[in-house]
Amino acid sequence: MLQGLYLYEIILMITGGILFLALVFALIWNVIKGKNIVSLLPFFFLPIVMIGWPAIKSVSYDNGKIDIEKTATELIQNPADTALQKKLEKSVATFDTTRAANDPVALNNISQAYYALGKYDDASIYNQKALSLNAALPQAINLKAGIEKQVAVKNNYEQSIRQLDNSIAAADSGKATLTPAATQKIVGILKTMKQPVYTDEKSSLVVAKALALVNKKEQSMQVVNKALEANPKSQESLQVKKNIETGKYKTAATDSAQIKSLDSKKFNFVIKKSATVKQ
Repeated sequence: MLQGLYLYEIILMITGGILFLALVFALIWNVIKGKNIVSLLPFFFLPIVMIGWPAIKSVSYDNGKIDIEKTATELIQNPADTALQKKLEKSVATFDTTRAANDPVALNNISQAYYALGKYDDASIYNQKALSLNAALPQAINLKAGIEKQVAVKNNYEQSIRQLDNSIAAADSGKATLTPAATQKIVGILKTMKQPVYTDEKSSLVVAKALALVNKKEQSMQVVNKALEANPKSQESLQVKKNIETGKYKTAATDSAQIKSLDSKKFNFVIKKSATVKQ
C-alpha cells in the first residue's frame, strides 16, 4: 500500500489515521456522555483527505506500473505494432520514475519497456537499478540476460552494416560491376549477419542494396518497402527502390550455390523512426 509514496505522503497518511481514530474516540465519548456530536462531524473531512490522497497516488502508481509491464510484454510479442509502441512510450513518459526509486519491480518494468522499444542502453540502466535493490529478483535477472543478448545482436548487425557499406560503395548505383570475389564477400556477410528487432532506415537501405547487388531483387524490394512504410516520403528510399527496379545494381556469379543459400533467409527487423522517450 505504501509502495511508491513519498515520505511526506506516508507521514500524511499515518497522521490522518491517528487523527481519524482520535475523532472516532471523541465521537464515541460524546455519545456515551449524551453530548451533541454534530459539531464533530465536519472535522472528519480532514483525516479522510489526509488518508485518501496518498491512497489515490498509491493506486495510480500501482496501475501505471502494471500497465507498463503489460504493454511492454505485448510489444515484445508484436514489435511491429506501432500503436503499442506509442502507447508504451506514453506510459513511460507519464510514469513518475522518482516514486520508483526504491521499488525494484517498478524499475525493472521500466527497463522492460525500454527493452521492448529497442532502447537497450536505457533498459540496462534501469535493470541495474532494480538489481542493486534486489539482486535475486527473477524477472530482473532474466531481463539482464535478454538485454545482453540483444546488445550483442545489435553490435554484430552494426559491424555487418559497416562491412556491407564498404563492400558495395564502388558498385552503388551501377558505378561498377562486382567481381565474383566481392559478390561472395557480400553474400557471406548477409548470411552471418544477426538481425536486431529494430533498425533504422539508413541501415536497412544498406541491406537492400547489398541484396540487390547479389541478385536478390525480391528480398531487396521487401526491405525497401519496409523502409518506405516507416517513412513514405523518404527520397533516399525512393531512389534505392527506383535503382532496384531499373536494374542499376550490377552483379556477378548469380548462379552460385552460396547466393542461392540466401533464399531461405528472412530479413524481419522492424524499421522505425527514432522515438523520444522520457529518460
